[in-house]
Amino acid sequence: MIVDAHVHIGKSTRLQINVDGEFLVRTADKLGFDKICVTDLTALFYDMHEGNYLLSQEMKKFPDRMLGYATISSTHFGQEALDELERCRNDYGMKGLKVYSTPDLSVAEPAMIPILEKCVELGFPILGHVTPQECEYMLTAVPAARIMMAHSGGQPFAKGDWNRAIMAAQRHPNLYLETASSTIDASFLPQAAAALGTGRIVFGTDTPLLDPYSQLARIRSSGLSSESLGQIMGANILRLMGVEQ
Repeated sequence: MIVDAHVHIGKSTRLQINVDGEFLVRTADKLGFDKICVTDLTALFYDMHEGNYLLSQEMKKFPDRMLGYATISSTHFGQEALDELERCRNDYGMKGLKVYSTPDLSVAEPAMIPILEKCVELGFPILGHVTPQECEYMLTAVPAARIMMAHSGGQPFAKGDWNRAIMAAQRHPNLYLETASSTIDASFLPQAAAALGTGRIVFGTDTPLLDPYSQLARIRSSGLSSESLGQIMGANILRLMGVEQ
């Protein structure tokens, strides 16, 4: 089973995209993906309540294909954020949390700690658009949290430093590396697998923000065994989300 752990739905004028569930599932069909794990852009950048609700409605249309990430658009909502996570799991059936950090608004701060603790309570893995340093802050504060570092350092805020991402994951056993990257570096995946094993690497494409075909080719050309690719491209994210294969 192939599962894309990093997909976006919704509209963003800043990012110049506007996609719905039908587009995402059609794209997954073309690529041969069985399931996609989806974040709503409205929740990510504007209104978490509205965006998470919109995603829940799209999930109902494709219950066998779409797994949802709850999204908290800021760490500063306090109890409101914790209540939203409860709603997303219990009412919407979402399976994880997505957070987005920038140099101007970092999630590596004390206000994030209750959110991490709530995710441990709910069994939510966290897909974080974060740097290796931010991951280390969060996992030092709440070691039981399970964090997937989106892009594994291969994004501008993290300076494309996937070597630092691997070293951070070596220090923190609950840090996972997600493969979608703004750079195409053929040596990342073999080096990550050698350092961590393939049980802590998660396949994602960042569709539609990145080209999923190049992201897929990058994984399939890595030279890893079929068994290792099976872990990376599906088994690991399903295990983290508690979804039966």
